[in-house]
Amino acid sequence: MLNKIDFENIVRDFLFTYRKFLFYAYLHKRVNHDAYEANRITWDTLLISLESDALLGLAKILYDREKSLGRPFNDGSGKTFNNEEFNNEELNEIRKKILNLRHDYLAHQNLSKMRNMDSLLKENRLTGTDGVKMIDALKSRFIQYEKNLKLDVNVQKLFTESQNNALNDLDSWLKSFKTAL
Repeated sequence: MLNKIDFENIVRDFLFTYRKFLFYAYLHKRVNHDAYEANRITWDTLLISLESDALLGLAKILYDREKSLGRPFNDGSGKTFNNEEFNNEELNEIRKKILNLRHDYLAHQNLSKMRNMDSLLKENRLTGTDGVKMIDALKSRFIQYEKNLKLDVNVQKLFTESQNNALNDLDSWLKSFKTAL
């Protein structure tokens, strides 16, 4: 059974992953075409790094056998299950794609798969909506665990604060470029 400190650590890992996901999505919205074109290599490096880190963070949560958040509890007993299934086929497919990309592309760079990178990426294509669905599903799972383990962590509050802080921090950072370096 997860104790409060382990649970809080997993939640904080998740929130850090969520922050990277928000940065990635928000930068796509905020950076205009001219700014992007003027610094294309820099923006691509930044965006690809954020995208990869967010994907790896989600994969870690989905894959971690030691601290699995598994299926929501049925009996409130505090037992954990492996994290292999959701009660939704679409989420299971998103999970599979995240783990495939993590395993074959980001973490191990499987050379046989890399030779056919276009097909690997096409087969495992994820959209921003897929990311939002997985984040929402994991957030719900965290809230379920918090209730069933009777932990006073307030996942929903931490999630909302993290979201607000991330967007405000990124806005402040982007505005800082208007000032001479």
